[in-house]
Amino acid sequence: MSRALPRLAALLLTVGSVAHVAATPAAAQELVGSATALALVASDTPSTLLPLFPTAIRTAASAEAASTIAPDFSRIRRPRLLPALYAVTVLTQVLDAHSTMSALGRGGREMNPVMQGVASNGTTLLAVKVGTAVGTVFVAEKLWRRNRVAAVALMVAVNVATAGIAAHNYSVASRLQ
Repeated sequence: MSRALPRLAALLLTVGSVAHVAATPAAAQELVGSATALALVASDTPSTLLPLFPTAIRTAASAEAASTIAPDFSRIRRPRLLPALYAVTVLTQVLDAHSTMSALGRGGREMNPVMQGVASNGTTLLAVKVGTAVGTVFVAEKLWRRNRVAAVALMVAVNVATAGIAAHNYSVASRLQ
């Protein structure tokens, strides 16, 4: 039972994250809908509205103004889903480190050539995994300012992939025993 618990936790976290996204279509529509309703005002021509997603037909002046102004989503409140995805990222990275150490302790070997030198030391492996989680959250935060939907999609994809890797590692560890 105790060996199945980490796999079950990884599966539930992954399914829970994806189910939460699917169960809240209003939040997803809010993410997409508010981005399409925004308009930017050029500073030199206050009466001219520039659309957030400019059309192909523009004058030279409006094209220059549109290329220098980028949408800023930093003042828009984040959905509750994003910090939850950050927490799940840290958790799945820790589960990946634990599952890797579990498989290595039972005679398995690290197949990722980038991680082979790090995997033999548990503390170093955990440090690299936490660093990976922090780096992923940092990239998502930077991405959030420009493309909110892509930030959420990135976090969901990373969490699903890492949970799948952790589940595979636990599977290998259980077969080696």
